[in-house]
Amino acid sequence: MRVAEKELLHSRRTDREDEAWIAYIHDEIRATPDRLEDAAKFIATMIGISLTIFLAIAKSGDKIEITGSVKAALLAWLLSLLLSFLVVFPFRYRCLSSSAQSIRQMHRRIVRLKWWLLLLSVVFFLGALSILIFKLL
Repeated sequence: MRVAEKELLHSRRTDREDEAWIAYIHDEIRATPDRLEDAAKFIATMIGISLTIFLAIAKSGDKIEITGSVKAALLAWLLSLLLSFLVVFPFRYRCLSSSAQSIRQMHRRIVRLKWWLLLLSVVFFLGALSILIFKLL
């Protein structure tokens, strides 16, 4: 009886198009923190614009009664602005610069932290905007 031979795995070399797509996704993953920071800057700009519009309406002839809901909305607005600034803030990240695994883990932590801060910023902003629009109508 003959001993079964191990099957050899034959692989082909990736072509240039496949290598380009692999490089593309690696570049996209590396650029994620920058994209989250750009989104946070956009949210901060929108918060500033909408707050300016609200203050202009408040200073016009129509007086807005400052109730608990308006105070809560303004607090949520400011908290949203603070959270969007924290996305852009350059925290001190620690990793072993000679270890690719440590760098990847640090990158994942950065992306996860910035993503959650941005998400909370958007939630507080939309909540504040909803309260004030409801109050104005």
